[in-house]
Amino acid sequence: MSIHRIENRASRTADITCGCRAVSFYESNPFLKSGDWIAPLLLPKEVQTLLKIPHADKLLRVLLGPKGVYEWVIARTKYIDTLFEKAAADTFSQVIILGAGFDSRAVRFHKELAGAKVFELDSGTTQLMKTIQYVKKGIIVPDNVTFIPINFEMESVTAKLEKAGFIKGAKTLLLLEGAVQYLKPDLVLQTMASILGLTGPGSRLILEYGEAGMVDWQDNGVEQLKFGLNESVVDLFLAESGYRLLDRKDSKELEKTFFTDSRGRIRNKVQGNQSILVAERM
Repeated sequence: MSIHRIENRASRTADITCGCRAVSFYESNPFLKSGDWIAPLLLPKEVQTLLKIPHADKLLRVLLGPKGVYEWVIARTKYIDTLFEKAAADTFSQVIILGAGFDSRAVRFHKELAGAKVFELDSGTTQLMKTIQYVKKGIIVPDNVTFIPINFEMESVTAKLEKAGFIKGAKTLLLLEGAVQYLKPDLVLQTMASILGLTGPGSRLILEYGEAGMVDWQDNGVEQLKFGLNESVVDLFLAESGYRLLDRKDSKELEKTFFTDSRGRIRNKVQGNQSILVAERM
């Protein structure tokens, strides 16, 4: 992500993710339908109208990216949503969503997160676009949510959070979805070090990442890819960041979890070069 792109408009990644979730909300296919009712409201009126036209979803899927990308976003959304549904039982006192984009979980899971302070960090441009739409559509943002504008390449995550009232050492849920792939490796390590210094034992990390070979691409048609991990180094990466792995799902496992019918058939295929992991602070 260039500084120009960050500061002057919402990233294409955020746009496409929101578009996928919006299409998914109106899906007739039960495997691809998800519960992000806010995503359609963040889109232009003409797109909202198009979403409701029968079979328009097929065209929109093509426009949203290469085959399998839409399925990946939906499977990823479903999986992370299940983790947020359990947030209340896990008694997190704080939640950090880094590179939040048009993520709406702070609103959609407001009951589950009622006992926590929620901090959303992203570019000021993206946050402004989202909050304006929230106001226009009458979407109420819970009082425990704080929006923090940040340029990840030039500003400190730690300083921004502390200024916003973040309490160091508390049990925290952290989400990095569609974020680290677009940061330089040294910045990823710096961010992970900041997270380690901020959070307390029992904190939980949800991290989406791509395979290391992806960074060889000049551009994926959305944003330039800069960071990836080989499966063989995931445990070491987490250990050096102060975390231990609890769960990891690649595209094949997400397919089995969300797109398998009663006869054991995979109904939808997912792009196969990314994974999601869940780790706990040691």
